[in-house]
Amino acid sequence: MADNNLPTKILIVDDDPSVGIALENAMARHKITVVKASDLETAIYKFNTERFEVVIIELEFGPLPGLALIQKWRAHEMMEKRNTGFIVAASSQRTAGQDNLAGELSDIETVVKPIKDIQLLSILAKALGNKRKSQLFAETKTRVIDPFLKQGQVQKAADKAAAMISEVGNKAERLLLDIYETSDRFKDCLDTAVKMLVPAPNDINLIGTAGRMHMKLGNFKDAKPYLEKADQLAPQNIERLNALASMYIQNKDPIKSVGVFKELIKLNPESPDYKFEAFKLLYDGGFDEQAISLGKDVAKPMEIVRHYNNKGVMLSKDGKVAEALLEYKRALMFYPKFKDNFRIYYNMALAHVSLKTPDDYAQAKTFFTKSLELDPTFDKAKAGLANLPKLAP
Repeated sequence: MADNNLPTKILIVDDDPSVGIALENAMARHKITVVKASDLETAIYKFNTERFEVVIIELEFGPLPGLALIQKWRAHEMMEKRNTGFIVAASSQRTAGQDNLAGELSDIETVVKPIKDIQLLSILAKALGNKRKSQLFAETKTRVIDPFLKQGQVQKAADKAAAMISEVGNKAERLLLDIYETSDRFKDCLDTAVKMLVPAPNDINLIGTAGRMHMKLGNFKDAKPYLEKADQLAPQNIERLNALASMYIQNKDPIKSVGVFKELIKLNPESPDYKFEAFKLLYDGGFDEQAISLGKDVAKPMEIVRHYNNKGVMLSKDGKVAEALLEYKRALMFYPKFKDNFRIYYNMALAHVSLKTPDDYAQAKTFFTKSLELDPTFDKAKAGLANLPKLAP
């Protein structure tokens, strides 16, 4: 008979397939099914398509640190998956930063490798207990707090959350702050976080919240010490790193922003287009030079051409020609002499043709010509250039 205090199915994410294999038979004796994933793609697929009560993730998982993967899965669109019980498996001594981040994320159990099946049973029970508590809390929030918010009764929701602090501790504290934040009451959220920091000056969640609220209020210089302190105490918090990158841009410090973006790109290997979001933020902040430098460090020329070309084509199809032309121009800024830019020039010509003014027809001729200079065999550019006199007599 299965033990109700143990999960019935677990996922083990580890570079070393033998870890899962070693535990498979042992867990079978306790009616626990073990599913193994030794690469990131398999791990994401399994997590998204199957139901697991508990997931064990290698702390130093090669493709993506275990704590980073937990953050992504806790942001899942499905509540049940967000409330999964998580265990990190550490084969060596953890750093203070890793311990702090795990504490900040909360409700994460730890097991030391090599994993012994007898040792694992009690930890699985704790992780399952965390899942059940998280699920119960989420259900309570949906049943008790959300109706107040839907009715616009923010203060009643906040009062209820405050009353729950003695019962569920940190979770209710976070809920109280979340109520203010999601209701756009950023000043109330900031004041509450700062007040809570008085008896707990090193509470990383509160420090990070204060920094984030300063950002929401446009106090970018005031946000800096909070976000930097939280990042120093608990590095690799993805949400905070995004706030840091934006904060540095707002404070006109693009060099530090680029450093944060490089870290974020490493933490988003499953999202290859993330780097282009970073380029855009730098471009929008007026830091073209840093955007180009970052692009040359983290992307291949053809990757850049393909991304901006596809984005420009989609914008053009939606009638957003000016936006499309901006994307094409940004592509050319990275590698202006790259041979495959003939695609960019060709689509720039088509964009100008669609505007149907004498000046735009002249621009189209220039770009068709540039396209053919890079690829004299490109028949579409030849046809476009030949057809121009009929459009602009």
